[in-house]
Amino acid sequence: MNFMLSVFHTIVSITLQTAEDVVYLIPYFFLTYLLLEYLEHKTHSKIRKIIQKTNRFGPFWGAFAGLMSGCGFASVAANFYLTRVITFGTLIAIYLASSDEMLPLMISQGISGKIIAQIVVFKIIFSVFIGFLIDFYHHRQKQSLTFKDLCNQANCHCRENTVLKSTLIHTLQLTVFVFCICFLFNAVFHFVPFERMALLFASHETSAVFIAALVGLIPNCGVSIALTQLYIQGVLSVSPLIAGLLSGGGIGLIVLYKLKPDVKELIKIGGILFICGVIGGHIAGLLF
Repeated sequence: MNFMLSVFHTIVSITLQTAEDVVYLIPYFFLTYLLLEYLEHKTHSKIRKIIQKTNRFGPFWGAFAGLMSGCGFASVAANFYLTRVITFGTLIAIYLASSDEMLPLMISQGISGKIIAQIVVFKIIFSVFIGFLIDFYHHRQKQSLTFKDLCNQANCHCRENTVLKSTLIHTLQLTVFVFCICFLFNAVFHFVPFERMALLFASHETSAVFIAALVGLIPNCGVSIALTQLYIQGVLSVSPLIAGLLSGGGIGLIVLYKLKPDVKELIKIGGILFICGVIGGHIAGLLF
């Protein structure tokens, strides 16, 4: 009886944690699909032309949006990338810049404003540089998906529904998918003590940057929190912290796979994030 009660409490605890992680993403999902629905029906509108013209500056505004909105903007950037509202370089810049709860956690723990400013400025400059570099060499764009293609994949019968109803259907489908994946990761983290992660980095100090960049790829916003806590406690130096924060695409990778389950492209993006994390981490170690 006690065992069953313990299991029930554990499930409830993980469910509440997952709900807390996902609920604030719902407005992002809703507004994204509402915008895409509008753009799909206004193919030749001034808005689409303006977006296409400003794409050359995409990595710049993408890095700022990714940093300030945490996992929020990173989680919906996949929609914009697949429909070519943003470029591949902008997508990578957003993923590199996003840090989830890093900023509020450091501020709440009284970390020096100078240190926070250094980390923020470094992440923005590095993300913008990599974004522009990728767009410079990434000339060949794959065939873009239309919003209609996304509708067909989701089997939501958008043509038979109003704009609002279609938006709600897409939002619900994506929210349920993200919730299920986050629940699985939160369940794993629940049974992996925080101290064990600290021990992992403490026992592999020379390769901490590589390990942090690898851990950062785990598609869960809680990873950035764990890395930041380890840094605050003195377990991690700034080098592996930056590596993990740069490689962490968070829930954005889950959304990307949900919309277009292309394993090769996911590996390609993950590889870019990992390499950028390692390089950025070592550069930060030399600068700070």
